[in-house]
Formats: sequence, structure tokens, C-alpha cells
Amino acid sequence: METVLVVDDEQGILEALADLLREEGYRVLTASHGREALARMSELRPDLVLTDWMMPVMDGPALIKHIRTEPEWKGVSLLGMSAVDVGALRAEYPGIPFLQKPFDIPALMKQVRKALDGKRAL
Repeated sequence: METVLVVDDEQGILEALADLLREEGYRVLTASHGREALARMSELRPDLVLTDWMMPVMDGPALIKHIRTEPEWKGVSLLGMSAVDVGALRAEYPGIPFLQKPFDIPALMKQVRKALDGKRAL
């Protein structure tokens, strides 16, 4: 069973995404900010981190930077989500796919499957 870590400071979004991913058959971990996400990753390595971009304590860019610098997390897939213009984020953070909030469920699931399929292909 593949594991997805969902990181979002908005509790309603966090719970909705976690429920949806569980219904799709994924093991789901949750965190409300980047620092909590790193602690969760230390407990159980996820296959995918689905993270909001603007959060208190530690935001998405800081979380991604930390994940990319830790050798034990090499190969963890990343997927960002943000209410700000994701076109600019894609340019600033190449290699990380982004979902524009609000997004529809089929688009989310397509991106999750694509990220995890890419991981399996490695």
C-alpha cells in the first residue's frame, strides 16, 4: 500500500483530502505544517508528499528544500498545491507539479497517480 503524506494548515482541506485518498486505497499521514510533516516522515517514509505552499511554522518551499537535501528521503515524490498562481510557482520550482486551488477531485487523483507512477518507474 502506497503512503501519501498530506500537509495543509486548513483543517477542513486536510481532512477532506485524507478521506478521499483513503477511499482510493492509500495509507494517509497528515500534518498541519512543514515541521510536523518532517516529524511524520521520520516515523514512516511516504511515497508522496502532497503539500500546501503557504503555511505557518514551516511553509511548502522550506519543506521541499529540506526533503530534497536529506539522502534518506531521496525518491519521495512531491506534489504542491496553492491558491496563488501556480504558473509562477512552476517556473520557480521546476520539477515539482502543482495543483491550483480550488481543484477538482479527478485532477487531484490524476496528479497523485502520475506522481506515484513516476516513482515506480524509477
